[in-house]
Amino acid sequence: MKRMLLMMAALCLLLAGCGQTKQNETVEPEKEAPEQAVIETEAPEQDAAENEAVPGATISPLPDTTMENLTDAILSVSLEEGGAYVDDTGKMQMDLKIYTYDKYDMVEISALKEGDTIVTHAGDVEVTSVKRSESGIIYINGGLEEGGFDLVTDDSGIFYETGFNDAKNWYEVGTATIRVSADFEGSDQSNPEQGEVILYPGSFLVGEVSDYNFTPYNTTVRVEEGQIVEMIRSFVP
Repeated sequence: MKRMLLMMAALCLLLAGCGQTKQNETVEPEKEAPEQAVIETEAPEQDAAENEAVPGATISPLPDTTMENLTDAILSVSLEEGGAYVDDTGKMQMDLKIYTYDKYDMVEISALKEGDTIVTHAGDVEVTSVKRSESGIIYINGGLEEGGFDLVTDDSGIFYETGFNDAKNWYEVGTATIRVSADFEGSDQSNPEQGEVILYPGSFLVGEVSDYNFTPYNTTVRVEEGQIVEMIRSFVP
């Protein structure tokens, strides 16, 4: 009997310990599922070249070769008083200023548009407007009458700037001393009331030429084999 009581007491102690153990256990809170990271993506950058405005075309004059061929050519010139003389060797010479004008390729001018740039001897011109007439004249930036300029073409297939009275926009490219041929003959047509006056080499030496209004707008000389054989001064209204 005593033994039975001891076993029952031991069992009670064991059960009490188990209960106490369960009460002392810490219940951990349920862990929340980790938040998914939010990845922000930026819109792909556009190529910088795509954001830049497409530049207009730049149209430059054709290469000028006026000063490279003075021995056989027709030249637009100016002559000042005293510029025709006999040198120390007894040969007559003329000191001339040589002129040319900007010439443009027909294909490039035909494709000309707003935003393009035209290079001239006087500087670059940004094209803000282009108008074409049925006669083939191209009015740049309002044309000559509005502060722009006019481009026209000729039989050689080039475009060039023209001013009032259809005059080319001449500019000086150099000077040259060219021998006057013994067969030289000049034609002065600058005064319609006076009519044509024939000029000979001696006309410049003995004072028969008193009006030295020889400019690229009215004067050309024809050079053959390095000598001036002809000079023409035209009437300019």
